[in-house]
Parts: sequence; structure tokens; C-alpha cells
Amino acid sequence: MTPWLRIEGGADGVPLNLVGATGAAPVSASDWLTLALLAAISTVQRPLSVPGIASAPASNLEARLDNASGQMTRLWGQRPPMRRPATVYMGAAPIFAGIVTAIEAGPELRLSLEAGMDRPLSDSLPLRTNAVWGGWREVRVLPWGWGRITVTPIQYSDDQRVFVLLDHPIEGVDEVKRDGVATPAWAWYNGVDSTGRAVSFVELAEPLAEGERLAVTLRGRMHPATGRRLQTPAEILHDVLANLAGAPVTWGELDDYRTETAELVLGGLLDDNTISVRAAVDQIMQSAGGAWAAAMPGVAITWPPLPDAAAPALRVDALAAPDLQAATSATGIHTALRVLYDYDHAAGRFARAIQLEAPDAIKDYGRLELEWPAPWLRTPRQAEALGQRMLAWLARPRWRVSWRQSLADVATGSWVEIDHPRSPVQGRHRLVGAELDLDAAVLACAIEAPVGAPPAIETTRLSAAFDPLIQPGITVEVANGGILFTARNAPGQPLPGA
Repeated sequence: MTPWLRIEGGADGVPLNLVGATGAAPVSASDWLTLALLAAISTVQRPLSVPGIASAPASNLEARLDNASGQMTRLWGQRPPMRRPATVYMGAAPIFAGIVTAIEAGPELRLSLEAGMDRPLSDSLPLRTNAVWGGWREVRVLPWGWGRITVTPIQYSDDQRVFVLLDHPIEGVDEVKRDGVATPAWAWYNGVDSTGRAVSFVELAEPLAEGERLAVTLRGRMHPATGRRLQTPAEILHDVLANLAGAPVTWGELDDYRTETAELVLGGLLDDNTISVRAAVDQIMQSAGGAWAAAMPGVAITWPPLPDAAAPALRVDALAAPDLQAATSATGIHTALRVLYDYDHAAGRFARAIQLEAPDAIKDYGRLELEWPAPWLRTPRQAEALGQRMLAWLARPRWRVSWRQSLADVATGSWVEIDHPRSPVQGRHRLVGAELDLDAAVLACAIEAPVGAPPAIETTRLSAAFDPLIQPGITVEVANGGILFTARNAPGQPLPGA
């Protein structure tokens, strides 16, 4: 059975089927155009991304089409099917679904496809800037935020009294600080901006002085139906993919991951419209200690994987995988881990850190330190739990076991049961790679797992960033070609009108 490719609207709005030169049309329908120009389909790359350990791109493949006569150039020259849905089939069974992301035309036309969503995850985050309003002081990105976070509001009114907090409604505001000193003279509300978009505001009783810094601690996005704060990894991941990026991810798809991470509370901000959707998800998953792939059923899992004896598993033995190989490397072993967490977006820095060590692993391999940014984590308990999980994985040698078997549509992230005499790891493991080689009709699989008992781990240090020292009296700041004098009272609060 040979693969074939269907592109929705690939020929002036008409669905296009591409089959091999000797293949017959897989379907017969008057509204489908079928061309026997498919030369080959590359191996379907389907990696699992484990941010902080092994981040990976989205699942992808390349199709090669015969273009010696220029037929495909004539067909797509004026209207290439960019961002059109595309599906690879084996017979009537779909084995890859994605969209067209690139075309390179010559004697052979190369068509690049990216899987998992109806848009490339390499797209930048679709965040607005304040340039959409009638006026602004400096162009800034209007952020989205989840959980409890501290942000620098964006000026909305000319008199520096009304500021936009986030580019959506929020649950509430807990504290407002002016130059690091809490003030009670403010009010917050959800409303609409000059474009009609629902946003959140804070209004000050007294205008903000030039050079005065404003920081607001708030509770961010809510579930659109229940009004409950979105703060667990699965809730935030769904909101980012479905509501911010507009990808076709349903709430139910993340049920398993929601159960795994129900006790984990995150808080974070997305305020950079130059990073990709994939990079934003990697950032969230690294803080949560997870792995994900857009084309994987369930989208995300906890990493290291939580045991699940009841889940179906593909059996891998000497008969199914006669060419099994295993490899390990000194690269990637770390015996001390420093988790940076509780990121203050108003100050632009991490507020706290926790350091963990594996003493026995240090004796065996030396002191090998790794810094693990987790900006979305807020509490020492959860930062320590993340560090414990990750260091237990990182402080041991890890075997990568790979094999090839007969073609089967086994997804990345699926469970496999290893019972093979040449494998140094046995038992149940998650697939970190499941590549489909359609030409050879084989499935190339890989797992990765540490060996030996988990090491004892000690928490050696909790640390925090220094708070700014606010002195009473007169302070002087020189910036942007000007000098700013500020008079403060004994508690360090600016004197109005001074």
C-alpha cells in the first residue's frame, strides 16, 4: 500500500489529491482533482518536546512532487496553497494531518508540512500592542496573564491616571505599589478599550509622576464559562493554544494532563509578540515539568512520566525489534540543580531560587550544575517538588533505546513495554520519538530512561532577590537626559506635589 496526499483547496479552492505515478486515484469524486505526480514522502518526524532537557520542533514531513513539465508551478504559481490543511493517507486511513508551511519549486517540487494544528506553531504569538489605541507614549505589547502575578501597567489616559493591566478581563487586583510603596488610592475594573476589546484597568486617585514606577499584583485570566481563575498547567495550556493562538484544541483533549497536574498552581505572563507559539508553550511546560507534542493524543504529559499500569502499551521484544540498539552519553548528566522561580514581571527578575544536590551522584560524576528557569512557579514547595523530580532524572546516566519495527501508527508519547534481552532498561516507558518511514514501511521508535535507583536529593539553599532599599528624604535619578528629584517621607512614600 502506497501513501498519497490530499491538500484542501490545493487547486484554486478544489481539493487536490496527489498520488504516485503508478497509483490509482484513491477516491472517485467529481469535485476532487487527482494528479499522479507524487514522487516520495519523507520520514514523518514526530518528536516529543521535553523543555529544559530536549526541546523539539513540531512533527513535520516533506513531500516531493514531479515538476519536470512545470505543471505544479503553473498550478500554484499565482496561488500557492500556503497554510492549507494537508493529510497523508495510507489507503483510506489518515496517518498525518497538518498544514502546508513551505514550497520549493524546481524540476522537483518540495512541499513542507507541519503537523498537529491548523496553523504553524512557529507563528509568533498574536499579541496586540498599544498602537491600536488612539495614542500612546511608547509602543508596548499588551500582555496576557494567568494566576497571581505582578505587572507594570500600560498608560491609557493622557493624565497618567488610567492604565491597562492586561489585554483581557481579570479576576481581581490585590495590591498597587508606587515606587515600591503600597498605596490604597486606586480602583480596578474590567471594561472595553477604544477598539471595543475587553481589557482590565487600574485607575489611580493621583496621577503618576514622571519617572515614578507603578507595579500591580493581580489575579489573571478566568474560565470564560465559569469565571474560575485559570491557574493549573492544563488550563493555561488550553487557553494559550485555543483562545490566544486559535488552534483547534478542545478542553477534553487535556483531561489526562489536567488530572496529573490538578494540584500545581502556576502564574505567568506572555508579553512578547516576537516569540513563537511553540516557544511560549515550552516556557510553560518547563515551569510545570512536562513534555508535549502538538500531534500527540492528549497534547501534554508530566515528565518524568507518571506510572500508569492500566494504559495500553506496545510490546517490544526480540521478535518485534531484532535491531534494537542502546546508547548513553556523559552529556546531560547534572548533579546539582538550581531552580529559579517566582518571576516578578514588574521588576524584570526572578524573586526566588532553590538549590538541590544529589550527594552520591556528585561523588560519582563530580559537581555538574544546571540552572532551571521556572518563571511560572510561585511557591517554594512547588519549586522544590519540580527540582526533586528533574534532578532524580538528570543525576543518572540515561539510555536512549531505539529500534525499527513494522509500520504501525503508534503516536509519540504512547506507552511501550520493553522486554528485550539487549535493552539495558526494561518495563513501561513513554515513546520520545515515533517516526514513520513510509518508503520502507517501518516505524522507528525511541525511548529514554535513566538507570539505577533514584539518588537521594538534598535541598541545600533557599534564596531571594534583594528588595530595593527606599530611603526617606530626597532621591535623585538621572535618565534620558533629565534629572528627577523625588521627596519622600519617613515610610519612603513620595510626597504629593513636592
